[in-house]
Amino acid sequence: MHHLRRFCLPFLAIAFLTPTQSKGDGEGMIQGVVLGERGQPVRGAKVHAELSGVAMAKKIRYVETGESGFFLIDRLDFGDYYVGAMKEEEGYGSSDFSFFNDKPLPMAQITAQHRYADVVVNLGPKAGTLTGTISDALTGKPISGGFDLVQVKDRSKWMRTSAGPNFRVLIPSAKNMEVKVSVPGYETWLYPDPAIPSQVLLMDPGSEIHLDIHLKPAHDQNLPISRFLIPDGYVGWLRVEHDVECAPPIPVEDGVRIFRFAGVSVLETSSPIPTDSAARQYFYYSVDGSERNLAVGYQRGNGMIWQERPGSRAGKMSMFIFFVGTEEQSNARPLSGFPPPSCQ
Repeated sequence: MHHLRRFCLPFLAIAFLTPTQSKGDGEGMIQGVVLGERGQPVRGAKVHAELSGVAMAKKIRYVETGESGFFLIDRLDFGDYYVGAMKEEEGYGSSDFSFFNDKPLPMAQITAQHRYADVVVNLGPKAGTLTGTISDALTGKPISGGFDLVQVKDRSKWMRTSAGPNFRVLIPSAKNMEVKVSVPGYETWLYPDPAIPSQVLLMDPGSEIHLDIHLKPAHDQNLPISRFLIPDGYVGWLRVEHDVECAPPIPVEDGVRIFRFAGVSVLETSSPIPTDSAARQYFYYSVDGSERNLAVGYQRGNGMIWQERPGSRAGKMSMFIFFVGTEEQSNARPLSGFPPPSCQ
């Protein structure tokens, strides 16, 4: 810790400027450095300290290391803290998460007699990086998905996260891993494939594997298809408001629910919101009665349906929202608020 002593005197002076309080509220400080796997300072690492044995009651507060890997966490109450750090861009997962780190965390004690503490946080080894894409196996439509990651030899060490169609996920190195990707309405994707016993996922520190994941639709064939009919040429957000008692139900024709937008961006209905297991179709319709499928051609850059999502009112899922247009248009046009149904 001798390399940190030069910081102690000014910090000590700052600490004693604070009036004495019985619980030491906000009087403590932890300072230190974050080092990488070769003992080099890690610039831009996120560091946080948490009271040992105390459940989190508020959002985690992070500080960022400077050029020399130095950090300072102030406004701490008296107590025993563990200190964790991460820099995912360089392959360092959170050190206070056993999924990435098998080593004990550095501890720091803040008391009325010792209101600051020095620590060194060692990161490493680096994780491997799983990159790739997720898409619909039939249309090529990009899809966001949920990732379940688990260490095969110790399944108590697992992580669940979500990722966009172009994903980047850290994988602990030197561990046999299992990856499951799930999306409502699609078959679950597993790696390694259970049908290939020789296939394993074991990554070296700092290595990268690229995977293009094509998910097969798995819609419940017993549920009516939801067919959305949109005026030809319309570009923008559309919303269906379900469970609106004064609105008409959605008509069902030959086992297909027909959601027809007629010159408005909001369609209100008394029908309940369909489950994610029901298949969805999207068509432009013209005055002459012709229709054009909008949810095909994503491989050629012609897909027109983006950011499908449910929405809730008063804690109940009662809206379905999507964008019609190009992906660039969907990202450039923010989604506005949701006024209550007109006849509520």
